[in-house]
Amino acid sequence: VDNLATAHGFFGVTEVTDTDPAAVEFFPGEFVAALDIVKDASVPGGTADAANEVISYTITVANTGNTTLSGVVVTDPYADAGSIVRGGDVVGDNDALLEVGETWGYTAAHTVTQAEIDSNGGGDGFIDNTATADSNETGPDEDDATIPVARTAALNIIKTAVAGQIADVANELLNYTITVQNTGNTTLTGVVV
Repeated sequence: VDNLATAHGFFGVTEVTDTDPAAVEFFPGEFVAALDIVKDASVPGGTADAANEVISYTITVANTGNTTLSGVVVTDPYADAGSIVRGGDVVGDNDALLEVGETWGYTAAHTVTQAEIDSNGGGDGFIDNTATADSNETGPDEDDATIPVARTAALNIIKTAVAGQIADVANELLNYTITVQNTGNTTLTGVVV
């Protein structure tokens, strides 16, 4: 950092000026470009238990270094298309630079699919979702958020005799209608009546 000081004055009618430069050298280790992303998730009822319900995410990105960051981008491959939105700054001046000490706030959403419920969140019982923040000056930083999956496997069978039948002869064929309904929230396989 170069700095030039100038003294300026008059001695009678004669102008007197003197300058003196000073420089402070920065070393690469003194520049710390860093950011931190934090992601939280919520869903009504606390569990993902229905297809098409929406999981809401709140994401914050903070400048934890000592230099301004530019080109800050938040990505999330499982967020619904177009749902990642930068809101007002949690701390900051709402410009395009993530300055030292600033924290930006984002929201995002994910719509639960029937496949996620059927697979019990991929087998571990959770819908996992990771967001990434990056900037021109830093490497990427990630944070994930999970929502538990609640699966309810249930079915209901109803059997009724066809109306108007009278069992009055041996070996008479009686007809029935049988319905089987999936009353749970997960796809059933191997159904046998």
